[in-house]
Amino acid sequence: MCGRYTLHVQKQKLAKAIALALPDAYEPDYNIGPGREVLSIANRARQTPSAAMMQWGLRTPQNFHINARIETADTSPRFRDSWHAHRCLLPANGYYEWYQDGITKQPYYIYPEQGELYYFAGLWFPAPKDAPFPSVVVLTTAAHDSLRDIHERMPVILPNNSSADWLDGALDKRDTLALSDKVSLQKHPVSRRVNSVHNKDSQLIEATSAQSDDQMMLF
Repeated sequence: MCGRYTLHVQKQKLAKAIALALPDAYEPDYNIGPGREVLSIANRARQTPSAAMMQWGLRTPQNFHINARIETADTSPRFRDSWHAHRCLLPANGYYEWYQDGITKQPYYIYPEQGELYYFAGLWFPAPKDAPFPSVVVLTTAAHDSLRDIHERMPVILPNNSSADWLDGALDKRDTLALSDKVSLQKHPVSRRVNSVHNKDSQLIEATSAQSDDQMMLF
């Protein structure tokens, strides 16, 4: 799954990297959680992509969906319309995942091998009349072999050069997953301070050990 991620590129640098104007509300963040307004790229009413803030999470009478499985997104009644008509991309620098052994939960930071910006494949949903923003969910897939010791699922990650094809609907599931499988990722344990979305500083992504983390949590 994907339940927390980072996008900490400064505004001017990010606008240049994605070649789009950014909304005024964008701010770099080392701890983005569900329910937040997040930066998303979509075609929306235009023929060309634009960047806008969307709310991470689709609220329904039964649930609050932050992820959708790519294996069934094109056929599920909840997601299939967006699969075909409302695709989007969420720029990210990395994401967090928690290893659980039944006793403790150790957070890890997972990020691209080259340290570059990448994109989560997502689906967006038009805002109802009483909501200020459209909603967005992140597509997930089976984790890479190198990550399965932490969690069995991961976000569908796309490189920059495939963004237009994804937004235009030119990528089917097989092609999308083939691209995501080629993205090289690294991981390291990080402080459990990331468990609180109120902590947003750059130290959250720094590698740590269980012992040093325990000591830090005392302060």
